[in-house]
Amino acid sequence: MKHYLDITLLPDSEMSLGFVWYKLYQQIHLMLVDNKIGEKDSAVAVSFPTYAKKGFPLGNKLRLLASTKEELEKLDAPCWLSRLDDYVHIKGIKSVPEGVTEFVYFKRWIYKSPEKLRSQVDKRAEYLADKNGLKVEEVKANLLLSIDNMEDESRLPYLNMTSLSTDSSVPASERRNFKLFIEKQPAKTHGNNEKLFTSYGLSRRSEQQQVPIPWFD
Repeated sequence: MKHYLDITLLPDSEMSLGFVWYKLYQQIHLMLVDNKIGEKDSAVAVSFPTYAKKGFPLGNKLRLLASTKEELEKLDAPCWLSRLDDYVHIKGIKSVPEGVTEFVYFKRWIYKSPEKLRSQVDKRAEYLADKNGLKVEEVKANLLLSIDNMEDESRLPYLNMTSLSTDSSVPASERRNFKLFIEKQPAKTHGNNEKLFTSYGLSRRSEQQQVPIPWFD
């Protein structure tokens, strides 16, 4: 990731910061899908430079990163975001600063409520016990304990999103709304990784596919 482009969100009395994020990220997702590599991959990553700072959990800035300047130019972000001219400020493409030493992963967290996990615990315990040669009761107890300890996962910053159905016959009002939980993790390595990002610009969760991105102000 050698080049980046910053987008600052500009809410006002008519459109809250959360709603600007919703409108912005829907367009970013469409843009990345339109420029995808292969079936579901993006060569462009997203970052949240003001993640978890005071105020809105995701802050007020979105960053697009790519290996080359041309990849960012090809996106034509100003065109995709033209309807949001009053609510976003797009800066020019810049080179990532020299000497960046901190790298992170931004990943999607598929959050299941504790209630839903508890309803599935018997089936999950039987599967894991059979797979690992353990007692079902012991596995179930450990699973229930882990569920009790993961209540805070729902506090991860998230974006409200609407599923972009490929079926044009499905009216917008009937498309599924969901929360896109976004987790930030420090990267243990910042070596070159040729793996690609999801169509949301996020790193995949598996260690074999996750891609670190530079972290800087």
